[in-house]
Amino acid sequence: SGLIRLFPKLSKKNVSKPLFKLGDKVGNRWIINGMIGSGGYGQIYYAIDERSEEQLGVAIKTESKIRKGKTSKRMILEQKVLLRLQGRSHAPLMWGSGSTSKVNYIIMQLLSKNLSDIRKQSPYKRFSRSTTGRILIQGIAGLRDLHHIGYIHRDVKPQNICFGLTEVSKHRLIFVDFGLARRYRYNNGQIRPLREGCGFRGTTIYASLRSHEGMDLGPADDLISLYYSAIEMVRGSVPWKRSLHSSDIKMAKFQMQEDDFRAVSKYVGEGFRELGRAVTCMDADDEPNYYELQKIMMEFTANRPLSDPYDWDNDFEEVLQENHLNRHLRF
Repeated sequence: SGLIRLFPKLSKKNVSKPLFKLGDKVGNRWIINGMIGSGGYGQIYYAIDERSEEQLGVAIKTESKIRKGKTSKRMILEQKVLLRLQGRSHAPLMWGSGSTSKVNYIIMQLLSKNLSDIRKQSPYKRFSRSTTGRILIQGIAGLRDLHHIGYIHRDVKPQNICFGLTEVSKHRLIFVDFGLARRYRYNNGQIRPLREGCGFRGTTIYASLRSHEGMDLGPADDLISLYYSAIEMVRGSVPWKRSLHSSDIKMAKFQMQEDDFRAVSKYVGEGFRELGRAVTCMDADDEPNYYELQKIMMEFTANRPLSDPYDWDNDFEEVLQENHLNRHLRF
C-alpha cells in the first residue's frame, strides 16, 4: 500500500554527535528507537510511547542548545509557531516539548518521507499533473493558515512538505520546519514595515527573486517557492537545475517570468502557467487571494477530490500514462 512506501527510513547508524542514543527515554515516556534524519540544525528521532498501545510512534526533533557558541533560537521559534498552528489541517500535531541540559526538543506527529524523497521513487522522477495540482491546492491552504497567524515560512521546498501516515491523514499535506519563519503581521493586523537589505533567506533553488535581491519577504514569496517546488515535481527538475551560482539561478528565474511561463508550462497546461503569473505579480506586502489561486488548480485538476489516490498510492501509474509529458521533459 501507499503507506508502506511513505514510511520514513530509520537509520541505526551513528552520527558524529548524537543528541540522544537508542533506548534513551525522553520526557519520561518516549523511548528513542532510531534516527529519521539529521541536518545542519539538529536531528530527528523516531520514538515509541511506552504508555500507549498505539505503536505508530512519534518524531522527536532536537537541536543542541548551543550552536557555534550562540544560544540556538530556531526551536524556540518553531515551537511558538507550531503551538499557534495546532488544530489546523496542514500543520504537524505537537505532543509536547522540553529540554535537557544540552538539548531542546519537540515531540510531534510522525510524518511520511518528504516530497523530494517520494518524487525520487517515481519512474520519471516526477509526479503526475493531478498529484501536483492537488499538492498545490493543499499547499496553498497550508500557507494560508500560517499567514493567517501572522507568520511567513521563508523556506518552502519539497523537503519541508510531508503527508500523514494514518488512514485519516495519508492524503493530507503537512508543512514542516518553521525554524526560518518570521512574523510579518502584528496581532492587531498591521503588516510589519518592510526592511531594507535583509540578506538571503531560504534555499537558493526555491527562493523567490525578492530573496535573491536581499529584499524583505511576504506571503507571496512562500507561494512563489511553492510554485518553484511544483515545477520540479511535475517536470522532474527546475530549469536552473544545472546552474551553480546564485546569480545564474536568479537570472533563470527572471527569464522564466520574462517568457511569461510559456516554456515551463508547455505540455503541463495553461492553468500551470496562470498560477505562475498569479504568484509572481504580487508585492511582498500584498494579501494573496488564496481561494482564487486554489481555483486555478481546481480547474487544472478537473476538480479531482483531494482524497483521491496520489501517485504513490498506485505505483505512479498516472505518471507513466502521461507519455506526452514524459517525452518532452528534459531541461
